[in-house]
This record gives sequence, C-alpha cells and structure tokens, in this order.
Amino acid sequence: MKILDRYICKTILSTTLIVLLALISMDFFIQLMNEIDDIGRGNYGMVQALCFVLLELPRDVYQLFPMAGLIGCLMGLGLLASSSELVVMRAAGVSLWEITRAVFMAILIMVFIVTILGEGVGSKTIAYGERYKALARSGGQALATTNGLWLRDGQDFVRVKTVQATNELFGVTRYSFNEQHQMTQISYAAHAKYQHGVWNLENVQESHIDDSTGVVTATTVPASVWRMQLNPSVLKIAQIEPSEMSLAKLRQWIKYRKLNGLRYNNYLLTFWQRIFQPIATCVMMLLAIPFIFGPLRSATMGLRLVSGVIVGFSFYILNQLFGPISLVYQLPPILAAIIPILLFAGIGILFIRRMG
Repeated sequence: MKILDRYICKTILSTTLIVLLALISMDFFIQLMNEIDDIGRGNYGMVQALCFVLLELPRDVYQLFPMAGLIGCLMGLGLLASSSELVVMRAAGVSLWEITRAVFMAILIMVFIVTILGEGVGSKTIAYGERYKALARSGGQALATTNGLWLRDGQDFVRVKTVQATNELFGVTRYSFNEQHQMTQISYAAHAKYQHGVWNLENVQESHIDDSTGVVTATTVPASVWRMQLNPSVLKIAQIEPSEMSLAKLRQWIKYRKLNGLRYNNYLLTFWQRIFQPIATCVMMLLAIPFIFGPLRSATMGLRLVSGVIVGFSFYILNQLFGPISLVYQLPPILAAIIPILLFAGIGILFIRRMG
C-alpha cells in the first residue's frame, strides 16, 4: 500500500470512527430512555435496563454504520479538501480513480469488521438480551431453554417449542397438576394463536390421568380454547424476529415455513437485505466522493454533513418503501433488496465518471 493510500485510509477510518461513536452515544441514551417505562415491572430495574441496552449495541452499530460511514467519508474527504490536500494530490497527477481506490480500501476494512460484529456477535447478543429482559419482566414466570420455552400458569406448566412474533405458538405441551401436585392431564397442540384474550389451539391431543386408578384416557379434538393467564408480552423471552436471527437461522426458518405452507416472504426480504447490507454500505460511503469533488467542493463542513444526512435518509426511505411494496404486489424480495442499491450505485458512478 502506498503512503498516500495509507494516509487517505487513516483519515477516513478516524473520522468514520468519531461519527460512529457519536451516533452510538446518542442511540444508547435514546434506547435507555425508552426502557424507563418498563423499569419496575417484575425484576426489571435500572441495572437490568443498562445490561439490555448494552447487549443491543452490536446490532445498533451494524444498523447505524451505513449512515456513519457516509458522514465519516464526507468529513474525512472534507478535511482533506479544506486543507487543500486533495488539490495538491490532483496537481501531483493523482487521478480521481486512485483517490477512490484508497477510499474504497478503507471502506472494505470497516465493512468487514462491522459485518462480523453485526452478523456474528450482534445476532447472539440481541437474542440473549430479549430473553434476559423478558425473563426479568415476567418475574420468573417464563424460562427459555435450548429445548423451548417453559411457562407457569397457576398449577399448570406449559412447554412451547417455537414462538413467533405474531403471537403464534408451535408445539405446545401443557402439564396440569392438582393441589396435591399430582399430574392429572397432558395436552399437546401443534399450533396455538392468541385472539380476543384467549389461546385458540388446533389439533389438540389430550391424555387424562385418573387420580385413583392411574388409568390414562387419550382423546383428540380438532380445536380447543385455553384461558391461560399468560400475557403475550411474556412470550418475548423466546420470540424470534427476522431481524434478530443469524443468517443461518433465518435461512432455516424460511425453509421451515416454506415446507409447512406458511408465509415467508417477509423473512426472505430480511434475508436478502442482510445479504446485500455490506454492498449497500460500500455504495453509501462511495457517494461521498462526488459530493466532495462536485457541487460541495467549496462548501462548509456543516453543509457537507447536512447533505450526507439527506442522502443517507433518502436511501433509507427508498429501502423501506421497496420492502412493503414487494410484499403487497408479490414481487421477488431480492429485487426489493437490490434495486435501491443499484439505483444509488448508478448515480454515484455516473457522477464520478463525469468528474473523472
């Protein structure tokens, strides 16, 4: 790596890190304020809230990095432009594409590190954080294990294999006990959904145990209603949001829902957005180059930052619009994930070529 490349990389890395730290600090404070309403519920106190917000940070870094990268590149290149260093580089025969290459090297280093942090560490810490918070809020009413979710409802104990964010349960087993702690009934339902304050179960298999003789009587009913004193908010201890899954688990979940005839397009959309996120980050950061060498080459640092925020927000809005549109009109989710990236990449390349 040339001395000039290293110098540009160092400048971009340092300014991006400063911006990222500033955004993370603000995000940490906002997230902590959002937890105030939950403090005092069950065993959830200030210490638990701090731990929960800290566990969310790796994911937040991953989500905030595209914006931080764009603003960081604008700041770094803006500093070089303000001190006339970019002018000297161009006068010395350094082409715009050589400067772009040095910036891109810095981008690749940061994207690689942040992707590992977000996909490797973040997916694990956020899942643990949600379980940690839900367990504290439930006051011990629920417990998540590797074999599923265990809940207590009065004298009964309930095991749930899988919990979905739509208040749906899969693989529900209920163990009923009398006041003498003797098991009286075991019920199993393949699927349960929370509606109108009750749990509606499908394909329920019930085994009744006679107290005196111990004889087991098995029955099967197509549907049943459980009036459990179980608030769906407690289920967050094992709820699986698409954004919280690792890519491997997300792929497994898509395959599971597809095989069982369940809707999976929203999961597939999240999968492709996560796959293309590193590319989207690179595109966002490269957009800083035409701003510095183009219309904002003589602008103040404040105007450059505002411009970066506007561009980043525009990309975010476009990305958020294409997702729901693809789901409504049954378009391939991969198109919704890649079209905004291709659009902004095309704009960036067009401007760089015009200036080059």
